[in-house]
Amino acid sequence: MPVDIFMTQLSPTMTEGKIARWLKTEGESVESGEVMAEIETDKATMELEAIDDGVMYKILAPEGAVVPVGTVIAVVAEEGESVPDDYQPDAAADHNDANTPVTTEAAAEALSEMVQTAPAAADNEELQLKPAGVFNADGDYDVVMIGAGPGGYVAAIRAAQLGLKTACIESTHLGGICLNWGCIPTKALLRTAELVQVIRGHGDELGLGVQGMTPQIDVAVARSRKISEKLNKGIGFLFRKNKVTHIEGTARFEPGNRLMVDDASGNTQQVTAKHVIIATGARARAFPGMEVDDEVVITYKQALIPKETPKELVVIGSGAIGMEFAYFYNAMGAKVTVIEAADQILPLEDTEIAKTVARSFKKQGIKIITSAMVSSARQQDGRAVVEYRRGDKMESMTADRCLVAVGVVANSDGIGLEHTQVVTERQNIVVDDWYRTDHPGVYAIGDVIGAPALAHVASHEGIVCVEAIAGKHPHAVDYGNVPGCTYCQPQVGSCGKTEQQCQDEGIPIKVGRMAYAPNGKAMGLGETEGMVKTIFHAETGELLGAHIVGAEATELIVALQLARTLETTEAELIHHMFPHPTLSEMIHESVLDSQDRAIHQ
Repeated sequence: MPVDIFMTQLSPTMTEGKIARWLKTEGESVESGEVMAEIETDKATMELEAIDDGVMYKILAPEGAVVPVGTVIAVVAEEGESVPDDYQPDAAADHNDANTPVTTEAAAEALSEMVQTAPAAADNEELQLKPAGVFNADGDYDVVMIGAGPGGYVAAIRAAQLGLKTACIESTHLGGICLNWGCIPTKALLRTAELVQVIRGHGDELGLGVQGMTPQIDVAVARSRKISEKLNKGIGFLFRKNKVTHIEGTARFEPGNRLMVDDASGNTQQVTAKHVIIATGARARAFPGMEVDDEVVITYKQALIPKETPKELVVIGSGAIGMEFAYFYNAMGAKVTVIEAADQILPLEDTEIAKTVARSFKKQGIKIITSAMVSSARQQDGRAVVEYRRGDKMESMTADRCLVAVGVVANSDGIGLEHTQVVTERQNIVVDDWYRTDHPGVYAIGDVIGAPALAHVASHEGIVCVEAIAGKHPHAVDYGNVPGCTYCQPQVGSCGKTEQQCQDEGIPIKVGRMAYAPNGKAMGLGETEGMVKTIFHAETGELLGAHIVGAEATELIVALQLARTLETTEAELIHHMFPHPTLSEMIHESVLDSQDRAIHQ
């Protein structure tokens, strides 16, 4: 007899699930243990397996439908079995007159009354059904990337792996800002700063015996440039290995679905492609009144290649970029002041974590001014003059250099979007869950579509985008579990919600904390400043957020971010055995603390 397939409770707290996609179609054979469908819950995507052999007779819940647990979503029949027209799934009987025969079609109608389709689910269903469209149906390439940053070059390589003929248009640097003028060279400089601070702060107790150390900023900068150059060449090798064509030049759209490329010699060529992905990234933002001249009032690019260490530096903005450069230049010997408009530094981080960094920076000699709105930053007689308001009072200060680190703005201008149907909001390109714009065959990924402007987000978006183009049905990016990392010392790593966000949303929580100070590995490293903070749902045990400040926080946070991806609760983390002696033991103690079970505090 036919077998009803129910929406199974795949986790202890699951009350409903969304049909992400069916892996079996009507009339297709089903074997016991095979995955029939992927089900999305509020926490993760899980697989629904068949318990018997048979044939998929009828699918009652379409892709995108949100279905309560216990509802029949499909019917499987035995091989060769004839299913009567009046066959009635068990769950449908509960919602109809018992004396009225119900066909599977009628059951589907009953199901539609039971299913609550959220707006996101409806959008996903539309994405599954609506043709993506193409830019040029007879294009020479299947996919062309505009930009070779961490979004564009990763997407290009993945597209080539999927068998798509791929090209990447880039005029300047393979690897983009991240590899050449951002993430990578910055981390190289920060390594120098870290060692300087270790020797200055702990050299005697570690028995290093280093006397009269003078940092050589020119040597540190030269090393960082060599690292970027090496990685840049590495991407070129990966392009050749994967048969990705690198087209050198600057791309722009023209009327009639034309994509033109201008090279450095002034030559122009048309590049034709079925699909075009815009991955042009972003550039440093400067608000009105901030007169960036790239000499005295500078952005991150000039901050990466100083000829000498300024005696005094003002940093406007205390996000990751501002804090990392403040730390670096302070270690190199500059007198550093950080000015932030919000009431705390690192405004996106948990308040406790931000306070820990603020205390550390002040001990290092860095001055921090919060709740200060900068009205102007300009060069005057070879010095930077910065004016700002705190409350009702206007104040000003001068320095040798002023670094403007107040965020980025999308590079969506200058590429001819006015000749397309692409929509922008505040200069960010508007896309759907699969990164399609309103222009058929044109997509956008990375910083050009807005926050979070992070290299790993752009790479992830690029992979999802090209896999969707190739019909591989990828999972949409989970923007609620993006890891944030700041590489100053102490480092900051975070994922999920902050304690304040949970309170604002009325979520009942349990919070655990563990300081670095009692940890044996931290003592051995001479890095006892910091803490691990874990936030759990008080009723379900779901890990809502994790925040770490201290040595190797950017490495440690991965474990807790992965735990969130795997829907781990406090119970699994408590049961898990952590190695000793390690910094990771603090994760265990923090989780134990949320249950008032901490051993070492």
